[in-house]
Amino acid sequence: MTEKIVAKGVVLSSCDYKEKDKLCQIFTVEMGKISAVIKGCKSPNAKLKFAFQPFCFAEFTLVKIGKFYQIIDAKLIDSFFELTKQLTTYYIANLMLELVDVSIQAEEQNTGLFVLFARALKCLCYDNQPAYLVSLKFCENILDNLGYKLDFKKCSNCHLPFTNKVFFDAGSCGFVCASCKNVDDLLLSNQAFACAKIVANTDFERLSSIKISPDVAKEAVLTLCKGIEQKQFRKLRSTKFI
Repeated sequence: MTEKIVAKGVVLSSCDYKEKDKLCQIFTVEMGKISAVIKGCKSPNAKLKFAFQPFCFAEFTLVKIGKFYQIIDAKLIDSFFELTKQLTTYYIANLMLELVDVSIQAEEQNTGLFVLFARALKCLCYDNQPAYLVSLKFCENILDNLGYKLDFKKCSNCHLPFTNKVFFDAGSCGFVCASCKNVDDLLLSNQAFACAKIVANTDFERLSSIKISPDVAKEAVLTLCKGIEQKQFRKLRSTKFI
């Protein structure tokens, strides 16, 4: 008899698989990111129709069949439905799903990242924290998780303090000064650099205390995403919509 596995996780994405099935990418606490099939879930009266929706946070009962897991039951913990009510917030939340997806390998357990991810979703969905600032802090934490902790005090190349313009080297995921910049490095406005620095030192739950234009925070988010894309060799499609 095939052993049943129980795991709590959030659905990152899903796609059609055969006529009535879905293949899901799920980020779980116990097993990391897994691929799992839900059979028959596209039928109108399917019991597990909810379980392939992005953001679905559930306790999944799985069995391993071939190269994929198969979901045989799911108990909903949270659908994060409120994220769908405001378009910008929804697109930013989708970017966070992508950031998780590109930053971990299959079945690479990362409990710390899962807790961080759940915390960021809660702040977006229920705590009324500014969406762009939540995504900016999440980007900074993703870079840290990948081994690229941002230094806001000094140039990552010459190690001298910043005195004027600041650029972002997407190849090394570090901030550099005007003297060390390469032709492809991205110039940050002073406001965007200051915003990223403040956010890095502010808890998720206190981001609403930062008074700054969403456009400035968006600039910082898109800049850091360029570094994540280069390091992970994956395009973040959601950046086109935020």
